[in-house]
Amino acid sequence: MPQTEELDQFERAILAALQKNARQSVQELAEKIGLSTSPTWRRLKAMQDAGVILEYVARLDAAKLGYGQTVFANVTLAKHNRDALLDFEKAIVERPEVLQCFSMTGSADYIIRAVVKDAAHYERFLQEVVFINPAVQHISSHFALREIKNTSALPI
Repeated sequence: MPQTEELDQFERAILAALQKNARQSVQELAEKIGLSTSPTWRRLKAMQDAGVILEYVARLDAAKLGYGQTVFANVTLAKHNRDALLDFEKAIVERPEVLQCFSMTGSADYIIRAVVKDAAHYERFLQEVVFINPAVQHISSHFALREIKNTSALPI
């Protein structure tokens, strides 16, 4: 499957519809985009096989599950050798409260988005993961006051 610019109108429609509701059946999807079930399924399967569609997930309400705080942390490393980077990244990947982590340009090496129950939970995370890591030089944490927009939908 090629780049997004090369997707046809039906493939774009499939992706847009799935981003709104990934639980719909292929038949429902076909009706929405104006194709029969078989060509819709073939397009869907091709996009899955090509890695355009990575996974199907349910978005959950973090606050209703007890994770009332979202924290963004800018992490600067003192050591930039391969082993130090891999050790830090492995530690971050293993933590369930870390929802996203990006390697960055600029003043910080990484930015992390995590959800925690409260400040004490975040402090435990820092002590168990960040402060014990010898590669970490500095961390700057920012607690979100409120969420303005949160979507995983890409512009199609």
